[in-house]
Amino acid sequence: MSAIRTLFCAGTILFCLMPVHEGNAQDVKKPAADPPPEIIPESAEKKEVPPLDVVMQMIEEYFTDRKGYKSGDMLTRGQIKPLFRELQQAGWSVKAEKEILKRLHADTDFLAAQLSTPKGVIFMRRIAQMPGGYDRLDHILIMPYGKRRIREFINSPGGYTMIEYMTTTKGGKNLGNYLSKAQNGQGFNKPTPYIYTQTELTAALKQAYEKENAKSKRNR
Repeated sequence: MSAIRTLFCAGTILFCLMPVHEGNAQDVKKPAADPPPEIIPESAEKKEVPPLDVVMQMIEEYFTDRKGYKSGDMLTRGQIKPLFRELQQAGWSVKAEKEILKRLHADTDFLAAQLSTPKGVIFMRRIAQMPGGYDRLDHILIMPYGKRRIREFINSPGGYTMIEYMTTTKGGKNLGNYLSKAQNGQGFNKPTPYIYTQTELTAALKQAYEKENAKSKRNR
């Protein structure tokens, strides 16, 4: 990225995201939580928990079979709930299901809705390749006029370059440190608690499997 373009990006981002003192500034709210997931009761004949490699294969196949899905796409709760039912039917009732689902965006969340539009999908698959790209969007979302800025990024042909600048350059990191001092910008460069991708979900499920089954082995 050229020096002139870099300066332009930084200036534009600062103008977009710094607080604006107007009487009609929008209230900033975090995404609302979904209702608790429906848990299917255990059958009378309890199945043996499948080995970890079988669970990992089931997760991989679940995503392979999803129409229109591409690795790196942002996941939502509604997309993942059926996976928990498949794991339960195979013999593993994930005790951490509620906690994991809370870390996914609801299908109706602003960010999930915007990234599901035709332009949003193109934008999403650009930033999916950037380290912390989704995290930056969530940080921007709760800042003043964050929803408006995200719409602008999605609908502008080069909107993704703003996120690219933030996540891949020294100047972008410095900008993030500066924005961390702005209204609702705390920890701008840091990861959020959200699970965004298949890779992150697989890691969370693997961790839950190892934790839950280690306890089961100790109790035998």
